[in-house]
Amino acid sequence: MPNTSDINMNQSVQKSPKWKVLGLLFLLIGAPIIWVMINKTGVHYSKPLPIYFERELGANGDTIYHTIDDFKLQNQFGDSVSLSTYKDKLLLVSFFFASCETVCPAMNNYIAQHVYKEFAKDTNVVFLSLSVDPHNDSSEVLLKYAKSLNANNNWQFLTGSKSMIYDLAANSFKIPGAADEHEGLFHSNKIVLVDKQKRVRGVFDTGSQNDKSATIDAVRALKLEYTKNAQDHQKK
Repeated sequence: MPNTSDINMNQSVQKSPKWKVLGLLFLLIGAPIIWVMINKTGVHYSKPLPIYFERELGANGDTIYHTIDDFKLQNQFGDSVSLSTYKDKLLLVSFFFASCETVCPAMNNYIAQHVYKEFAKDTNVVFLSLSVDPHNDSSEVLLKYAKSLNANNNWQFLTGSKSMIYDLAANSFKIPGAADEHEGLFHSNKIVLVDKQKRVRGVFDTGSQNDKSATIDAVRALKLEYTKNAQDHQKK
């Protein structure tokens, strides 16, 4: 007659394949779900996004970072806007002109279908598309252009002083190629991420699946950074 320990051992051996199957199912089903949840919230970021461009040391020892200059422009609704209009917002900024038939439509369709779609209902994120051809791109032209992309109020198309827009592109947002001209205008497929302190936190291409992931992940990471900072402040 077998003893109790032998019976228990045999039962464990018989049960082990079942647990192996369950473990395999978890790896195949559970792990991807967890990865998606982590990716969706941005919690897979273990450190803050970099802060771009030059910096200097203040008299008190604090680091002074490059920030975006203020501006006065008009949006597609004819409203006057400035940088303070978008206070406490994360900005995704690009430069284009409505009559462009190459780089600009490809970039804006990409933004509309991939990036804007992700944050269209997020009141903390604002998209700004600045026209580099303000002579032709009136507010009325930009409103029609915005409607063609199904853009709502949190995607604003701006026009105004050409010298101000070009100065912003070259010196504030530091868009590559902004100093060059293409028939008096410049092309760019870049989109720039700006934080609430008006510092540049990312510069992304607009074309591939990798570009989409990098841009969306950076916005999520930046939102998470502010959430963590607020939580840390409450604990003090």
